[in-house]
Amino acid sequence: MAPGVNRFLTLFALAVATAVSQSFGRFTYSILYTEIRDDFELSNTAAGGIGSLNLVGYLLGSLVVAFGVGRLGLARTAKYGLAGVLVGLTLLSWAPRSAVVVLALFVTGVTAAGVWVAAPGLATAVLGPNRRGVAAGWVTTGVGVGFILACIFDVAMGSWRSVYRIELLIGVACLGLLCFTVGDSASSASTKGLSPKTLRQVPGWLNLCTTYGIFAVGASLAMTFTVAFLEENAGYEAHSASLIYSLIGVGMVIGGSLMGPLTDRIGRDSAQLLSLAAMAASCATIATGHLLGTAIATMVFGIAFTGVTISVTAKVSNHLDAEAFGAAYAVVTIVFGAGLAVGPQLGGAIADSSGSFRPALLLAVVCAAVGFVLTMLDRSQEMSQGLSRHT
Repeated sequence: MAPGVNRFLTLFALAVATAVSQSFGRFTYSILYTEIRDDFELSNTAAGGIGSLNLVGYLLGSLVVAFGVGRLGLARTAKYGLAGVLVGLTLLSWAPRSAVVVLALFVTGVTAAGVWVAAPGLATAVLGPNRRGVAAGWVTTGVGVGFILACIFDVAMGSWRSVYRIELLIGVACLGLLCFTVGDSASSASTKGLSPKTLRQVPGWLNLCTTYGIFAVGASLAMTFTVAFLEENAGYEAHSASLIYSLIGVGMVIGGSLMGPLTDRIGRDSAQLLSLAAMAASCATIATGHLLGTAIATMVFGIAFTGVTISVTAKVSNHLDAEAFGAAYAVVTIVFGAGLAVGPQLGGAIADSSGSFRPALLLAVVCAAVGFVLTMLDRSQEMSQGLSRHT
């Protein structure tokens, strides 16, 4: 096989793997939230708790990957993670009771972390160290495409279980392609048992983790409850809400191709500030329920989500070699997972107490604004340190 073809197939396999693990294994629940809730006669607090448990699993999986990626290597971490996601999708495609959904989403949460942590490092190995932003953008584009497909499946399929069944078939094909294109020898991870202390080599690592965690809370609020808000508080039909929600995926695809190169060009902090500002504006607009404004805002949110994710990934990658990236990025993902786990439970409780999903979206605006301020403080501190060194 020609080297160029092999590189494309490898990148394609990694993009599809992130689509299966993140969009199918984790975010599809947000699209099917009201259907699953009503099918099992759950409260918003209970249904939001199920979403939170998926993200608690993601947090646990990130912790496991942080300590295990050095032994397994990036390639095997991605393959084992994807195989675990397929187990969860199998359970979801059957799920006779809510307890099975709980177990399945926990499994997909735990194992999806392996794919997400490994994919950027593997993509960087293919594209080269000078294109770290592009590599992160490529795998994030896969998540966007997965979002779009999940929303289309929801509109086309007769039941939420059928959505998970077709996603399972795509996942099986993806695992075969990943095993074919990414050999274990392609892993750049060390077998020395890397320590999470590696993250401390990244300047401003504590602020970076705090910002990423708060961003995750806001992002999970918006991604979990946008469809529910549109259906129950803004008067949209279920299919219309799903199609509008799919524009987040369109935004992620645009963001993957736009924000990756832009992050490499204008700098990580500048791209992160731009993305957080766009996220705050988009969540505020979605909360109005205005048709045109909501449609545009959901797409902008997808671009903003991708921009923050790419910026953080590139920041970690900038200061570490390929061997250290996997373990350090897993630690950052732990913080991200913790933030994701808080959002659905918090938003569900707020919806039950207020009778509306709008407050959850407004809280997402606050989270984005706090992240913006923290990024500005970190940027100011770096500039001050730079001036001190020159004087």
